[in-house]
Amino acid sequence: MIYTGTVKWFDGKKGFGFIEREDGDD
Repeated sequence: MIYTGTVKWFDGKKGFGFIEREDGDD
């Protein structure tokens, strides 16, 4: 699944991160 927005952080070792989505919904 691909999200668009600003990546706030990403953990390469765990393979996941948090993205602030452009639509503004949390």
